[in-house]
Amino acid sequence: YPFQWQDALVVCAGSLLQLTADESSSLLSFLRNDKSSSLTNMLTSSRLLEELVHLPFRELLSDKKSIVPTLSGNTTLLSTVAQLALRAYLPMEFRDRWELLFSSNEHGSSFSQMEKRVYGQGPCLLVIRSTKDRVFGCYASHGFESGLSYTGDSLCFLFSLSPSIGVFEATGFCKKYCYLNQQQETLPNGMGIGGCEDNWPLFISEDYGKGVACANSSAFERCDLAGEKDFEIHTLEVWRVGPPPTVKHAKKKKSILDNDPQAQALLELAGKEMHSTPFRDHAPLLSDEED
Repeated sequence: YPFQWQDALVVCAGSLLQLTADESSSLLSFLRNDKSSSLTNMLTSSRLLEELVHLPFRELLSDKKSIVPTLSGNTTLLSTVAQLALRAYLPMEFRDRWELLFSSNEHGSSFSQMEKRVYGQGPCLLVIRSTKDRVFGCYASHGFESGLSYTGDSLCFLFSLSPSIGVFEATGFCKKYCYLNQQQETLPNGMGIGGCEDNWPLFISEDYGKGVACANSSAFERCDLAGEKDFEIHTLEVWRVGPPPTVKHAKKKKSILDNDPQAQALLELAGKEMHSTPFRDHAPLLSDEED
């Protein structure tokens, strides 16, 4: 009976955390997966097991407190089991306080709205449900900031929540982590992680509703998050984990070229690269009402 201790652990955790029957079944199935062929699955389940084994059972029994994160906002994508799995991979100080920054259900299907709400807000989880009913996303260790430079470090990771739970860590072979840009002539327009040009393990287009998820990426362990290279978004949520940033980001400055379109055109015709472009204010988009 090699799985009896896992059964007992899930029964205890399910009772204390008030998991539904489906969530308990999903958790048990995840812990019983054959891990011999996948180091990633083995490490992920081991971390989750550690979280469960070290549950403060005495405190939970006496105070009826839950160890799942306190969600400041409503979610349709993060089940209790999903929160436990992701929590095991987050830095300790970011595990217990999650705040909803953007939800397509609440704020509309607008990339500009998402960019405005996420920019400079610190470490966050991006969670997507595709139209094929896959749930997946990424953790951005330093959040997303618009510009030429990538942000983040090897603490970033990708994850799958449905049809199965899996966490895919950074390999260290590529330092291109979190990226955010829009309305650029020669750069990718959208939000992504771990890629460039057309090769991204996860990328959301500025043309909201479309995304790319390539199975092969040198930045993270091999994964196929969406089950297809080009996916469509059904629901999207972005959660800040941990406290809000203490330093406010300065507003982007306009370039003198913005007041002289003719000079811009001449420079482009001459083949001159405009290095200031990613750091200038974006051209006006549709208003919130028009979105």
